[in-house]
Amino acid sequence: MKKTLLALFVGGTANLAFAAVPPLTTQIVASGFEAPVFATAPNGDPRLFVVERGGVIKVLQNGTVLPTPFLDLSASVEASPTSERGLLGLAFDPGFATNRRFYVDYIDKTTLNTVVATYQASASQPNIADPSTAQTVLTVAQPEFGNHKAGWIGFRPGENANLYIGTGDGGSANDPQNRAQNLNDNLGKILRVDVSADHLPADPTRYGYGIPTGNVTGGNPEIYAYGLRNPYRDSFDRETGTFYIADVGQNQREEINIGSAGANYGWRKFEGTDLNFPNDPALANHTPPIFEYDHNGERASVVGGYVYRGAAIDELQGTYFFADFATGKITSFRFTDGGGVTEVIDRTAELTSPTGISGSPNSITSFGEDGFGNIYLVSFDGGKVGMITAIPEPGAWAMMLAGMALISVWARRRGYPAA
Repeated sequence: MKKTLLALFVGGTANLAFAAVPPLTTQIVASGFEAPVFATAPNGDPRLFVVERGGVIKVLQNGTVLPTPFLDLSASVEASPTSERGLLGLAFDPGFATNRRFYVDYIDKTTLNTVVATYQASASQPNIADPSTAQTVLTVAQPEFGNHKAGWIGFRPGENANLYIGTGDGGSANDPQNRAQNLNDNLGKILRVDVSADHLPADPTRYGYGIPTGNVTGGNPEIYAYGLRNPYRDSFDRETGTFYIADVGQNQREEINIGSAGANYGWRKFEGTDLNFPNDPALANHTPPIFEYDHNGERASVVGGYVYRGAAIDELQGTYFFADFATGKITSFRFTDGGGVTEVIDRTAELTSPTGISGSPNSITSFGEDGFGNIYLVSFDGGKVGMITAIPEPGAWAMMLAGMALISVWARRRGYPAA
């Protein structure tokens, strides 16, 4: 009888104690990267691929950064430290395990235009890309300004054919040419192209793409959504496919949007929900953000993250993380089925420290996600990459031990055997 009561108590206490998310920390998995801006992995792959802005992709395998880069594009990438140019994006084809194909997004050193290119990993050396397989998927002409180059690329779960591409408005301030609203310009957009097969097989230098059904009509066929300023870091919820677009603001607002075909997120007429250019033409289809914050407290540059879908922290399932580059502040929330946002929590104190991921301004450059849904923070400070993990809750064990003592006393009084 006592054993039955003990089992019931332990189970009930565990459920009670761990209903809330346990305290979190960031476990450093590697450091010493040169200006790291992203980390990712193919689905189900135990490696982590870290992108350095200068043009190099490195492999973290079994806790060690391999000495030979996966890919070195430094001769082709423009990455001036005074601009937002560089190697900015990496995405693995959903069929990478068999086709070895992946995609990169960078600013070309010669033309200063955006290049989205595809490569294949070596068939005989899986930790090294084969540079001879390089093919250009598309290019986007950039104006002379050094900012707002976006760079994120990715695949929506369950939509294996289509590559999504985030582009900034091309730079300067307040989008002087109003490119984000121009459907004949691919800047300030989310593009979507079908890369399931090469539509230009006769040209070995180019990988031809198709146009998916559902893109915007009446303009460039690659456009999926528009009205964005600089959607530098975006992501898909790997379980639901929900598309999170974090758009860096101008002087007033940082915003997080939910991506949908044909949506117009309002820039430059709107900055978040603030009216920015009241004399610009009215927008018939403005889609406001699901979450925004102002620049009070010096926050000024949103860094989009991921929805947690790892196996280690059940209580964190469905929680979206993001940061602010200007302040180092880290926040999480949940996006509900009804379209609202709940449980907005400041995670900065938990996830930053002097010896871990620094919370200093201008240090957190990105989040990353591995092949199993774990989330990482990427930082300029020390070139560090750290995984978000849980700290065991001491209070839960204290409650359990106290409960066991009470049961023991109760059992003795009832005359049950001590065993």
